[in-house]
Amino acid sequence: MTTKQNALQALLGANKDITKDVPVRRLGVNFIVKAIDSETLEGARAECTFGNGKGGKDVHEHKLGATLIAKSCVEPNFSDRALIEHYGAEDAADCVRKALLAGEIAKLTEAVMDVSGFGEDEIDFPN
Repeated sequence: MTTKQNALQALLGANKDITKDVPVRRLGVNFIVKAIDSETLEGARAECTFGNGKGGKDVHEHKLGATLIAKSCVEPNFSDRALIEHYGAEDAADCVRKALLAGEIAKLTEAVMDVSGFGEDEIDFPN
């Protein structure tokens, strides 16, 4: 099989339903995050972009992290009504910001990006 055929077969058999367990030490549990696609990432980035008052636009990075977690976290579900009410949050992303510490948000955001293909790990493929 040629490289072109191998790549085609890999894409045809690819699974995009990828999850990762992320330990949250303070809570003594693992959260489960799933991979996001480019459409979800672009939508989250658009939700977190605002005018900077100088004619340009900036991305609110902390809000983006919370939004990505809200969209990708399988367990717990930050859209759960009881969780949102408990933290007095407006929505799932606000719940993430109110329920988690800054370092936990950073760790989970990194895990979401990693499972979504942005990881730094180099993989050696056979020739």
